[in-house]
Amino acid sequence: MTPEERLRDFVSLVESGRSLDAIDRYYADDVIVFENHERARIGKTVALDFERKALAESPSPTTKAHGAAIDPRSGRSFVEWTIRFTGRDGRPMRLDEVAVQTWASGRIVEERFYYEGIIDEGDPEPESEPLPG
Repeated sequence: MTPEERLRDFVSLVESGRSLDAIDRYYADDVIVFENHERARIGKTVALDFERKALAESPSPTTKAHGAAIDPRSGRSFVEWTIRFTGRDGRPMRLDEVAVQTWASGRIVEERFYYEGIIDEGDPEPESEPLPG
């Protein structure tokens, strides 16, 4: 399987609601996961536990990749994701993030998620001010 095929398969698994399978298949046993520059999880087992807990809190997230690319020579890839889920209070939420991955021997050895915050989609869009004139 080429690096491009692995990345496409990883994205396809996540988009089809099989994020646990994606983690199990493609994370290295000693993967390191960062959330906005902070080391958040070390090891595939810890990453799987984290994902299971997230899915238990919001059991039916929808995840869409808007773009993905990989440089096979460096093993670096990125995926731009939008994740929609129901918050603890029942409100619809959205997270827009970019994941930057480092691959080695067909596995993700490091993944860094970059995002600004979760958007509450239950609030109406703010009304824009009319332009002067």
